[in-house]
Amino acid sequence: MPRPSWSGHLRLSLVSCPIYLSPATSESERIRLNQINPKTGNRISLHPVDAETGEPVERGDLVKGYEYERGQYVILAKEEIDALHIESSHTLDITQFVDRDDISPLYFDVPYFVYPDGSHANDAYRVIAHAMSKTKKAAIGRIVLSSRERLVALEPFEGGMLLSTLRAENEVRAGEFEKTKGAVDPEMVQMAVTIIQRLGKKFDAGAFHDRYQDALRELVEAKMKGVKPVARAVEEPSNVIDLMAALKQSVAAQGGGVAGAKKGRSRQPDRRQQNLLLPVKGGSKAPAAREAEPAKVRSRKKA
Repeated sequence: MPRPSWSGHLRLSLVSCPIYLSPATSESERIRLNQINPKTGNRISLHPVDAETGEPVERGDLVKGYEYERGQYVILAKEEIDALHIESSHTLDITQFVDRDDISPLYFDVPYFVYPDGSHANDAYRVIAHAMSKTKKAAIGRIVLSSRERLVALEPFEGGMLLSTLRAENEVRAGEFEKTKGAVDPEMVQMAVTIIQRLGKKFDAGAFHDRYQDALRELVEAKMKGVKPVARAVEEPSNVIDLMAALKQSVAAQGGGVAGAKKGRSRQPDRRQQNLLLPVKGGSKAPAAREAEPAKVRSRKKA
């Protein structure tokens, strides 16, 4: 059983079932660097200290507070914070259903797998998941995570359900794309389309690797072995001065012509035996065939 990040109930109108959330992503493979004192080679330890007296404070003695005036705090004990409860603390109440495409990608934040909590929850869980899959809808609700009530989107996923926390509207900035407006050269667009089509593949996340992490790991391993690290040669892209020329070179590098371009029919040499090109009754002959008629045939026609 995955470690739960949140547990409670999923409620759809009068139907509910116990569920729990588990993170859908992991950063355990990422190389993490520590702060080191270069004089001693020891790791830096960050201990809390009193900002006024400079005296160290035990972490277990710390409490949280809200500064309502400069230097004046309302102290909140852990028990008081833990006692805070609103409905979404333990219930994911579905309030509406929307088309997933109606939610801008800017709003999606952290994904979680949603699992039924116990065998008795399976029936309701599966019914809700299959109904959303059939209608191609995403559910919108709210739950409390990390001391915040979060707007969330719930959707069917690989036979189960996936929950994504959504950013608040005031956390999302508006794009400023005024400079991208205006007419574009259709020929350039067609060449760009050709490049896109030739690079088209089915998405496979497993084919991609964090090359920076790979380089960082190589650096660490080289230092561990006492080997002097070698700087990687990286080709810097040059500024595009002639866009049309760059597009043509890109298309040529991909091989072939531009998609959608009219292809001229190449004229092949006539490999037929000239003395066998006789008139065909009931149909007109091409000029080339008439020219190829033997002289005696043409003279017979004139007679």
